[in-house]
Amino acid sequence: MTMANHGRRLLGTAGALILFDLLAVASPAAAQDRLTADASASIGVATNPFLDTGSPPTAIGPTLSFRPTWISERPLTTLRVEGDAHATFYNRGYGTNESISVQGSGTHKLSEFTTLNAAVGYINTIVGTFNDVRVPVGPVVPIGADLPVFVNDPALGGVGRRRQIYQASGNLVSILSPRDQIEAGVAVSANRSGGFGLEDFNYATPSVAYSRLLSEKFTVGASFAVGISNYLRSSVGDATVYQPSLTASRTISERWTLKASLGAAIVNLNEGLGQTRTTTTFNGTADLCRRDLRWTACFNFARQTVPSAFQGVRTSSSAATSIGYRINEFDDLSLSGSYSHASAPLLRNLGTPTGNITDNGALDFASVNANYSHRFRRTLSGFVSGGYAKAFGDSIRREANLTATAGITYRFNGR
Repeated sequence: MTMANHGRRLLGTAGALILFDLLAVASPAAAQDRLTADASASIGVATNPFLDTGSPPTAIGPTLSFRPTWISERPLTTLRVEGDAHATFYNRGYGTNESISVQGSGTHKLSEFTTLNAAVGYINTIVGTFNDVRVPVGPVVPIGADLPVFVNDPALGGVGRRRQIYQASGNLVSILSPRDQIEAGVAVSANRSGGFGLEDFNYATPSVAYSRLLSEKFTVGASFAVGISNYLRSSVGDATVYQPSLTASRTISERWTLKASLGAAIVNLNEGLGQTRTTTTFNGTADLCRRDLRWTACFNFARQTVPSAFQGVRTSSSAATSIGYRINEFDDLSLSGSYSHASAPLLRNLGTPTGNITDNGALDFASVNANYSHRFRRTLSGFVSGGYAKAFGDSIRREANLTATAGITYRFNGR
């Protein structure tokens, strides 16, 4: 069986299993439902809204957005569905930038010791723009009972083109003893790109993990995942990435927790003409988070070998932080920032150069966003925000996008 056929078969099987998981968690029972929706209207300015080349003009545009959230809680089951829709109407000939994402997740307790988790999602957006939303392709190896977390395509930030992502994940977590836990899961995604020279691909990652509680605050374990990437128009560039890791989590204090993994990525790459090549690199993740009634803060680092829509599989190193502070009952501040560096593709000369990217060099993307909000009353609030986004690298010459926005948000509360 070829790698491509194996990847398609695994995607189909995983999709069927995850659909079964979602049907299981949605079994009828007495439920407590909560429905809320935030509707926003704002006006903003952006110096390079689509991260175009050259010297693009500064644009002004109103934005309308809608974010519904539905949560259903049963004695053994919790379901959550979230949507996020934006439309910005730019002047200066840019046109409209619209984006949408829908994500659903469920948790069902099969027994006192076993829990089933599942999630599905769809994202349609232009990456790196004023209303950028997260564009995932593949999973980080999960630690503990968390669902697999999707990470960004390492090459998308510098391209500025539209993407459609269909994703699903599921895992089964079982407690073997008061100290021992195992889990098995799979995450899949179908990644579709708009633009000449960009590659469509499917990605699947089955994984298993074991963890042991050494003390009340310290857990160690091990995990193994296999990332299978399948490019649709050619088998050249297809890759299987074997990812063994050691994992650990520690509660540092009542407010701070640390999770980390460290391991290797053994990459088997299809170079075409019946030739394959194997390379090895180290991968790892680290998440340090603080949560209390007034402060929330998370600092994340990840190094992963994953497929990209531009010139194949790359090793990406990324760092991100998000900080929230409740000033008082009415006022909140938040700050987020991220930086990612995608190495040169493991298989050079794959695909066709796009825009002004003329070789197979590294790609970098950085962004910072700050937001202040004030609640006028329980359902009405106002906000101002500012942002910075920049794509750069060995052969990228694009002006940064600076943004400033002010608007209002109204919350609808339902049952």
